Amino acid sequence: MLYKLVRAVSAILLLLLCCPLLLRGQAYTLYGDPKGLEDVERITYLIYDARHQQVDRELEMLKHRVPASHPVHPLLKALNLYWKDAPMHLASPHYHEFVQLLHQTNSQAEAYLDKGMDKTVSVFAALTANSLLTRFHAEKGDYMAALKQARPTYGYMKEGFELKESYKEFYFPTGLYNYYRVKYPDLHPVYKSFMWMFQDGNKSLGLQQLEYSVRNNVFTKAEAAVFLVHLYLYYENQPQKALQSIQILYKQFPNNRFIRLQLAESLIAARHYAEAAPHVAYLLKETDAYYRAAGELFSGLLQEKQHQNHQQALPHYHAALSMAAPLNYIADTYRSMAHAGIARYYEAKNQQEKAKKAWQQALDLAMYEYPVKQEAKAHLK
Repeated sequence: MLYKLVRAVSAILLLLLCCPLLLRGQAYTLYGDPKGLEDVERITYLIYDARHQQVDRELEMLKHRVPASHPVHPLLKALNLYWKDAPMHLASPHYHEFVQLLHQTNSQAEAYLDKGMDKTVSVFAALTANSLLTRFHAEKGDYMAALKQARPTYGYMKEGFELKESYKEFYFPTGLYNYYRVKYPDLHPVYKSFMWMFQDGNKSLGLQQLEYSVRNNVFTKAEAAVFLVHLYLYYENQPQKALQSIQILYKQFPNNRFIRLQLAESLIAARHYAEAAPHVAYLLKETDAYYRAAGELFSGLLQEKQHQNHQQALPHYHAALSMAAPLNYIADTYRSMAHAGIARYYEAKNQQEKAKKAWQQALDLAMYEYPVKQEAKAHLK
């Protein structure tokens, strides 16, 4: 899904704040303000650790240090909303405010670039804003608008490619590009006729670069780990590698419920059922329907996979579907997994027609190659 592809770009700006000053003679640069950089790094940590109210206070104080016209202000505000509503989507509570902040970020970044001010930060602020706006055009089904928005994004991205060898943090966006440049057109053929405009990618190299980012980077460690979980669970079918990445992240940001959800899912996929149980219990206590639906789904998987009890698993799968009913596309993967669990229940009861129907429902909702699509196709042959 495109939203997973571009979600990490919102953190790229933050990694660059530690890079050396590239332009001289500027009235203000974050590179030339060690205390400002320290403040931004602290705010970034608070965002990822889900201390959103504290972030709001810190952002107010940042105004006294960094000029209000600087693009870092709306970008950090947008990033805070992004993680507050994670996973952000078209129906999220703060979606419209989030999009307004992206436009503001882009406008302020372009104004700085027009004046030759704080070039590296401004380029990546514009990259972040354009990338996320591209995502939401695609989610609305406006693919031509998404393509139009992607053109300036790619321009900013190319500027970052050349800096990778000088600054290790650039391994993260480069790794994302190398992987998705190959994978995304395969998943969304509508884009294939336009891909000649973009330089070639390499999936294996992209994964290596993302792994490098998790091990070595500072500002992009969190986003690289989140992306690796997604890629290893849904595209590569290597749950143990997904687990390695998310465990690193959970140790650093234990208050982030989205990270904890990914940890629970990775533990179950890697068959570490006992370790997953307390995290599943945590999700079941959440009031947000998305997290409750995930908790019910994972409870069903624990009953089925750990205890081999299809009968006890079934009500959890139905509860997951019920909790996800008011949600939009954001819950389709979990809906698909719940239908697959119901299909396995009917197969265990030798009710093949009902199983076939459930497998078809699972396949219709499956967005990724794993964990459902391949299994559903095999049962529907």
